[in-house]
Amino acid sequence: MSSTGLTCQVFIILPDPYVRHLAGEALGRLCSSSGNALTTTEVNYLVDQIVSNREPNARSGYAVALGCIHSQLGGMAAGYHLKNILGILMSLGNDPHPVVHLWALDSLSKVADSAGLTFSSYVTSTLGMLAQLYASDSHNHESASLASSNLEFDLPTPAVIARCIDSTINVLGPDLQDMGKARELIMTLIGLFQAESDELIAVESLRCQEHLSLYAPGHMDFSGYVKQLQRSAGSNSTQIRDMAVDGLHNLMRRNTDEVIKSGDAGLEDQLWHVLDSEPEHEVVRNIIRNWLHQTGLTDTSAWVQRCHSVLTKTKKLAVIEENADAKPKAGPTDIQDEEVAGFAAAVNAPGEEGGSTQTSQELLKWQVRTFGMDCLSELIAMVTKEAAFRDEAPCVLALQKRIADVVRIAFSASTAGVVQLRIRGLKIIDQVLKASSSDALLLSTMETNFVSCSCSARHRIQTSLKPPYLNSTKHRLALH
Repeated sequence: MSSTGLTCQVFIILPDPYVRHLAGEALGRLCSSSGNALTTTEVNYLVDQIVSNREPNARSGYAVALGCIHSQLGGMAAGYHLKNILGILMSLGNDPHPVVHLWALDSLSKVADSAGLTFSSYVTSTLGMLAQLYASDSHNHESASLASSNLEFDLPTPAVIARCIDSTINVLGPDLQDMGKARELIMTLIGLFQAESDELIAVESLRCQEHLSLYAPGHMDFSGYVKQLQRSAGSNSTQIRDMAVDGLHNLMRRNTDEVIKSGDAGLEDQLWHVLDSEPEHEVVRNIIRNWLHQTGLTDTSAWVQRCHSVLTKTKKLAVIEENADAKPKAGPTDIQDEEVAGFAAAVNAPGEEGGSTQTSQELLKWQVRTFGMDCLSELIAMVTKEAAFRDEAPCVLALQKRIADVVRIAFSASTAGVVQLRIRGLKIIDQVLKASSSDALLLSTMETNFVSCSCSARHRIQTSLKPPYLNSTKHRLALH
């Protein structure tokens, strides 16, 4: 045994779970790089220590090490030790001590993920054990013994059980459609997970349903699942929201329109508001891009309207007013715009109690509106490419009918206060001009609407370039 292996054996029994996990990972990588002889020796040593050492931290550390060794080996090399490791982990999973069975079940999940199809012969027994453990008093913080109740409350054992269920789903894969008993047991457990209020269990439940819908979609209530994802996407928990969005992404990659129709009203707006809360959310962006690629050429007019609505869509904000007596103002408010001053005077009108909550509306964040303009630009590029092959394509005719709206959207964006929006607006105007030069019908429509839009656009451009102090009478008088 090398000095590195001896050091790892010392660290995997320490009380700190992070140190134990790092030591287990290091031992697994050492076995993966050192060959089968060291792996066999190390696995036998860990098994012997589990049998002889009854200290909870040590047993949990040995369980973590076994799971890491199997996950790092993988393939045929890990198959020689699968039966031995699995038997020990299932035995430790039934241990009443929370620390021991938590890390044993976590390692069991790693073993199932790394074993793949090799684990399929153990799925039935594993599912039966997991169902018993989920209903067991020793694995539930609500009915745990007094000696371990606090530990069980802090350690998410039911969530780890749900993760093990998800691992078995991935092991079976499409075979779930033919294995009726295993599928029914899994769906029953998932139904129980949904009734839990714990956040981690809810996340693992959504992950199980996501994979179940991938492998056995015909055995799920599609409409009910979509509505559940829609409710979860509006959760205040970031983990639950992101997992729900991942589920919607997998469903919408197949048929976006079917998902939108199956959900409750407002699913599309909910996606935009999720993107507004986190503008760089790549999964939501991919959902909308896939939707555009699926239906952009068949529903062109609706996409023009959708991109326009993103620029004008508003969200409600709760504004809490402080009591003026409790927090006096330091000095007079410098408000340069008379309209803003009138609004502020109306809000702070006498007779209203301080500390009241009011709602205000504002546009979506500029990153979201910029993404909407990117979608419109991509839509025009798709239609232009289609027009090169078919002049009378339905998408081309639809875009010709809505070209006035496209021009208005582009001019509106090109005069916005955000540089990125201005650039997108000018880019779309350039695309429209280039597309018009290659299509006579589009050119005539473009010329007609360009005249009607140019006057108002010229005024907006001049206004946006005008120095802001020219709008203030106070500053104008000061100049004189």
